Amino acid sequence: MKTADRTTLTPLDLCILIAHETVSLLNTDAEALDAALHLRTGLDVFAAASKLSVDAIPLLMWIDQEMESARQFTATKQDTPHLIDPDRLLPVPDAAAQLNAVWMLFQTAVNAPGDYRHTLLKTARTLTEMGGLEDMLLTTKIPAAGFLRVEDLRAELEEVRMALQPQGAEDHIAVQPALE
Repeated sequence: MKTADRTTLTPLDLCILIAHETVSLLNTDAEALDAALHLRTGLDVFAAASKLSVDAIPLLMWIDQEMESARQFTATKQDTPHLIDPDRLLPVPDAAAQLNAVWMLFQTAVNAPGDYRHTLLKTARTLTEMGGLEDMLLTTKIPAAGFLRVEDLRAELEEVRMALQPQGAEDHIAVQPALE
């Protein structure tokens, strides 16, 4: 991706990216519930620290719905409908976007209590592992599914909001960590 074509991640974009990668993980490995829960917690902590808790509610609901689907699949081997087609979740952010995400998570961690710092570090590590950052930097590997663009993330958020609106996103209570 050319630098001129790149849009810098905003804190909300990073929240969407974390949700995107969490759901992508669940769609490729239904037994990855522990890793998905760590990413969900990372999203929750980052959103609270960025004062985006309300904006993150549909993303947390999306993850919760996909985690429940993964549990059902593990128990019954019956696939359930997904909010977003799993094939749309295959592209990964380019190296610059991943580094931007890591930097944002680290900046947030600096002002967070110790346990939240660990959560944000683990979130950054998981995002870059899933996104293949090391391969991109060492081998200039381009993923087969292509790169995820910020515009794609923003479109996902709108699609998730629209799909969850009838379910009462405003009634969803997420555990919001207190960051001071």
